[in-house]
Amino acid sequence: MNCWIRRGFLTLCLTLVTCLPALAGSDWTQPTSDQLKMTSDPAAPDAPAVYLFREEIVDDHEHFHRVYALVKILTEKGKEEFSDIEIPYEAGVANIRAVEGRTIQPDGTVVPFTGKPYSKELMKAGGEKIMAKVFSMPDVQVGSILEYRWELQYDDNWFYPPDWIIPQDVFVHKAHYHFIPAPTLGIGQYIMVTDAMGKQSPANQLLYYQALPQGDKVREGLDGYDLVVENIPPVPSEEWSPPLASFAYRVVFYYSPQFSGADFWKSEGKIWSKEVDRFADPSEKVRAAVAQIIAPGDTDDQKLRKIYAAVMTVENTRFTREHTAQENKAEGVQVKTAADIWAQKRGTDDEITRLFIAMARAAGFKAYPMIVTERNRNLLNTGYLYWGQLEDEIAIVNVGGKEMYFDPGQRYCEYGKLHWMHTEVLGIRQSDKGLELGLTPAPSYQDNQVLRIAELTMGPDGSLKGVVRISMEGVDALRWRQDALASDEQTAKRDFENYLQGIVPAGV
Repeated sequence: MNCWIRRGFLTLCLTLVTCLPALAGSDWTQPTSDQLKMTSDPAAPDAPAVYLFREEIVDDHEHFHRVYALVKILTEKGKEEFSDIEIPYEAGVANIRAVEGRTIQPDGTVVPFTGKPYSKELMKAGGEKIMAKVFSMPDVQVGSILEYRWELQYDDNWFYPPDWIIPQDVFVHKAHYHFIPAPTLGIGQYIMVTDAMGKQSPANQLLYYQALPQGDKVREGLDGYDLVVENIPPVPSEEWSPPLASFAYRVVFYYSPQFSGADFWKSEGKIWSKEVDRFADPSEKVRAAVAQIIAPGDTDDQKLRKIYAAVMTVENTRFTREHTAQENKAEGVQVKTAADIWAQKRGTDDEITRLFIAMARAAGFKAYPMIVTERNRNLLNTGYLYWGQLEDEIAIVNVGGKEMYFDPGQRYCEYGKLHWMHTEVLGIRQSDKGLELGLTPAPSYQDNQVLRIAELTMGPDGSLKGVVRISMEGVDALRWRQDALASDEQTAKRDFENYLQGIVPAGV
């Protein structure tokens, strides 16, 4: 019997439900009188709400995740954040059941949840549909204590090893986590793990990565894995901050066919590298296309600039829309090599990057792929043996003895530049020495500037009139170009006017 892991959905589920967590038995918890009377929390001054207790129990043997939470509402903001509970799940694979809840007022009055959760669609991509069960807690007031629980049940042929992000949006006084893994691996059933290129291999062990507060650690026993933590500050939410989930205390469980980190990154990297080389083969068709783009007397820089400009004319479906297999078949479109992408003038971001590598190689350059994270969302953790951390491919080309980095998969990205989310991040790359970990270059402030010129006149009545001119290059210019692709002209103008309003004094 072959069984399958759904790591991607699990991460989405636990990320979206950071304000939720697992069943604590058939009886509700009786809050203390101090908890009922509480109007603020010395452990978390100015907190909108706090978790008095939260629990998550995952059983991969019986195929369920149970979530339980006891939340104290301290401000109007907390009331707004916790009144509506949203539980994501993947339609057709999992379902939500046993939803229960109650609101306890400061005087001890209990208002039970008697409604019925409703469903709404969160995301639909390819063959996957992410839905949510949503329910509203009854009569939530500042000072209320909310208590709720639910269970996510998934198919017997799927496994969801948990990813426990310990800090939440608000302070957590105490939390309990418990994981019961699947039965002994390789006896009667096989848990299949997807590698870098989508190939399935049977897992032979359960691994986990932990980064916890000093003194806390996962307890392993015959009953599974257990963790209790106390007094956990919330994840700070700040503009321009790095992806804090990558640094947060966490425990990540996963089934693996490898026995060590070195084995994993080496074997997965080889699979990825071989596939890129196959796809980016500088075939006769690619060489013929390059011959039409460059001229014999061009310098290396001129050749590469022409190739880059030509590649950037290919439709990038990351910024338009991806086409289904059925659509491609009906149109006679096939995607097997870089030559196919050039012939069809359409491809995904990674396919376009591989086309650039193929053409650069056809022109005689040493060109290497590199796969990296998007640092606004994630940073590579080599202690966590999961290839899915790596998301986007970029290109490295040796020009005149110097390596230059390119991001052709990012629409409108300039020649020799990277999108900011691909700068100064760790990834895996090809080199003359083989595969290795590498760090992309940091962005240069000279290449990322915003020039603002205001020619304004103040009238006798205090009114201000004139023209503000803003010139951008680098990061800001690319962001506005790409944002404009996702909207119409009027929306783009409105968004820019809102941006401008935010940088002038109030009242202007």
